Amino acid sequence: MPIRPEQFAILKKHIEQIYVPHLPKLLQPKSQTDDLKKNVDRSFAAFAIDHICRLDPKKAAKAVVDDFDDYGVDAIHYHTREKALYLVQAKLKDTASFTQAEALAFSQGIRKLLNGDFTGFNANVTARESAIRSALDHCDRIEIVIAHTGEGITANADKALKDLLADKASVDARLSDTILNFDAARTVNSLHSVNAVEPVDCRITLYNHGVATEPKIAYYGTVTLSALSDLHKKHGKALYQKNIRTWLGQNTPVNEAIRETLATKPGRFQYLNNGVTALCEDIAPKGGKGTEYRDFELTGFSIINGAQTVASTASFVAENPAADISDAKVMITLIKADAEGDFGKEVTRARNTQNDVKEIAFAALDEEQERIRRELQHLDIEYVYRVGEAVAGHNANRVFVAEANQALALLELDPRYPVWMKRSLVDFQKVDGEPYKQIFSQSLNSIRLVNAVRVYRYIKEQVSASVRGCWHEERKAYKHSEYAMAFVFAKQFRDAVGGNDLINMAKLKTAGSAPYDTLRQHIWEIIQTIAVPGPLAVSKNQDHTLNVIRQLMTRQYGLKSDPLITVLRAKTIIGQPYQVDLFKYLAGKAPQIGNLV
Repeated sequence: MPIRPEQFAILKKHIEQIYVPHLPKLLQPKSQTDDLKKNVDRSFAAFAIDHICRLDPKKAAKAVVDDFDDYGVDAIHYHTREKALYLVQAKLKDTASFTQAEALAFSQGIRKLLNGDFTGFNANVTARESAIRSALDHCDRIEIVIAHTGEGITANADKALKDLLADKASVDARLSDTILNFDAARTVNSLHSVNAVEPVDCRITLYNHGVATEPKIAYYGTVTLSALSDLHKKHGKALYQKNIRTWLGQNTPVNEAIRETLATKPGRFQYLNNGVTALCEDIAPKGGKGTEYRDFELTGFSIINGAQTVASTASFVAENPAADISDAKVMITLIKADAEGDFGKEVTRARNTQNDVKEIAFAALDEEQERIRRELQHLDIEYVYRVGEAVAGHNANRVFVAEANQALALLELDPRYPVWMKRSLVDFQKVDGEPYKQIFSQSLNSIRLVNAVRVYRYIKEQVSASVRGCWHEERKAYKHSEYAMAFVFAKQFRDAVGGNDLINMAKLKTAGSAPYDTLRQHIWEIIQTIAVPGPLAVSKNQDHTLNVIRQLMTRQYGLKSDPLITVLRAKTIIGQPYQVDLFKYLAGKAPQIGNLV
């Protein structure tokens, strides 16, 4: 499967920023635009070798030899520690397959290099002739790498590469038996790994501990709060990466009580606190004294319940360095389980169910949320999906999961969404509900998410301005019709939102001004025709709201004379919760507002 378009756009932006500045200069430069495109293509070889060998970007870029007369060899790197020579061909194509012609050219280049024949190669290769010959003298194995982002390696190309490997006798016996296939999936995983939070590996001491072995290995006992505070100081938010929320601040009632206990009666802390639960990829018991105490070496340690306890303690210690909390301990449960697996997620949800937790907080258990965060970080967008995560100052490029949920919902075709959102956002945001599953699917384009939020923010600003600028019933009409207005207006940005470029807010405000004013007039005209029960009641009633949305779409999209609408209005299908075909047709007719990037 090829790389997704938005991920391809993010990849190109990433390699342009990270690798292009360190590439060897082009041997035959052209225009600035052409040179940049060529250098981005060349950088993909550096990206691949960087993530295969875990180099730094500068060193990986220096491995690139891609230019004219390269015989298909785009990068050459000798891994000293592994005594492995890597020969790379990289094709940065969004959908195209790796072809037989490319494989044959690469095979020819490999044969020439391994036979010590440097004739015909470009200056990037010949300048490294001595180093390449030295690598060939010392290496134990030779890895052939195909890096690509398209449909895959064609059957004929695969055969050409296998023919090369099968001919070790005349080429080189050190050739690996298989091609290292750095495909689209591995490319995306490598791209995501750049912004991954480093796992926490640590060592702690449990007192009066016990163990359970079925159905999962778990150790329980007490641990000093000072030890957990030290972990917080060292690892910060990485300590709570698998938790549904991080520290909510010291001013919540629970966290104030924690600080009060630490200040006045630290020895009683374990009796007044619910304890801490952590998931660990591995738990290795070390030295100790029976069940009295024992050290444990923990791999992939993540606190899934008790973040408030640990973070509040760390905050207290930082503000009161002279305070003695050596007597303060807390009950802790260590469960050996993969936090990404079903069991780990089940434990995380169960251990937090009894707490006062917002429904949207459970989005932190959705792996798609972390995928979106990592992708958007490449675009300098701060995506916050974990409740309580610390944010500093105003940032126009910060997006919260709750507003993304609303913004994306209003781009969907289901006209019931505005009603449900108006009735209860809390219920609408339940992660096990159909709207959330529909909105945050595995196919969700992360750039689309940001664009949807930008459009929604603009609409909200415009509606707020309309509310401030009028009185009485007209004011109520705009205030309570916000979701219905946004549902209709958002459809006019469908093409821009679904593109692979971020919407420019200044252009959005200019292009959207006149169409919004038309929308505002239409909604007020429609609301005035409804004698009862008033704007608020209308907005919470499904039949009334769907009628308003239908009229608003018809007027806003210029469809009042469209004869098919009459036909679709008369069409009712048993079992459908609303007239699906009608609203699908209306949404598809929305005139698009462009020139936004």
